[in-house]
Amino acid sequence: MLRYLFIVVSVSISALGAVSFLHENPQVLDTAATVYKDKLEAQTARSAASKSAQKQQSWSGTVRLQANEGGHFVSQFQLNSRPVTGVVDTGASMIALNQSEARRLGINPAPHEFVYTVNTANGPTKAARAIVREVRIGSIRVRDVEAMILKDDALNIVLIGMTFLNRLRNFEFSNGTLVLTL
Repeated sequence: MLRYLFIVVSVSISALGAVSFLHENPQVLDTAATVYKDKLEAQTARSAASKSAQKQQSWSGTVRLQANEGGHFVSQFQLNSRPVTGVVDTGASMIALNQSEARRLGINPAPHEFVYTVNTANGPTKAARAIVREVRIGSIRVRDVEAMILKDDALNIVLIGMTFLNRLRNFEFSNGTLVLTL
């Protein structure tokens, strides 16, 4: 009996401590809510993309990109129907763009949504998660692609990362050419 009383008292003290902590640190709840909201949006986007891919076979094709002098695959893309110069980056887990570019595309994360720490070539920075409604290059179109929005000083070009590339049927490098196939 004494053991159960000890457990009840311990749980009660822990609960009071948690309430006190959250009262003194409301940003913890904001961050948790933002992360949870982002997870739900990402699941919804993946589900919509899966349904969209099953319904639409009209957009398909192959695009070939030549490496530039530095060995990078830079091309004109359309994100949310706006032209963007982007570099295909298999080392980027998601599409990444800075705040100014995101605003131009109609993506406007609130300051409290910058809760993710990401590592860039310029060092760690804060980022917000977003969904790009449509990414196009040539005859390839992919809808509802996850992206990260970084502060302006962290990134100066759009990175077309794996959230786009993984939605393709195939992508391969050969003799200075990147072939994208939907």
